Amino acid sequence: MNSEEDLDELKIIEQYIILLLGVMDKPIPSTTHLQKELFFLSQANPIIRNFITFQKHYFGPYSDVVDDLSRNPVHFKDPFEYDKDDKFILMENGKEIFKKLVDHNNANEDFQKLLSAMKLARKLYEKLTTDELLFLIYITYGEYIEKSHKAKELLSERNRLKIAQRLLKKGVITKGRYLELVESQ
Repeated sequence: MNSEEDLDELKIIEQYIILLLGVMDKPIPSTTHLQKELFFLSQANPIIRNFITFQKHYFGPYSDVVDDLSRNPVHFKDPFEYDKDDKFILMENGKEIFKKLVDHNNANEDFQKLLSAMKLARKLYEKLTTDELLFLIYITYGEYIEKSHKAKELLSERNRLKIAQRLLKKGVITKGRYLELVESQ
């Protein structure tokens, strides 16, 4: 891949980040939420997976590129930033870019599906604590337990039951999935 292709790929990843931020009028709660929301979306959407790769990491799936671009975007000027509480915010320039992307792709059915999936992901995963989010990843994508510093603690018998109860109460898992989780200890 040449440097021009690399820059195009980085631009696309920055656009995915802007779209994810723009589908809801509020910040993403944390770096971990940004990483995991994009991970879940990449699992559901092969096109995203073509651009963003995740490796096993201390806190589950992790993308160096997403981390780097979220802190230092290279294509767009000041589209987003982290605040003092680690919340990830779409800035004014990012809002303008979001609007242009939406206007430009308004008639594209696949684009509309992507926006719907992003909105759904944010609504679902942002009501979870970091531990609940990681727990959900570890029980769904067990291969990401390997390098985790949190998996053993979160999947322990005591925590498994508590977290599964909270996920059920929040409507993130079904009663059937809850029973699978607590019975598979």
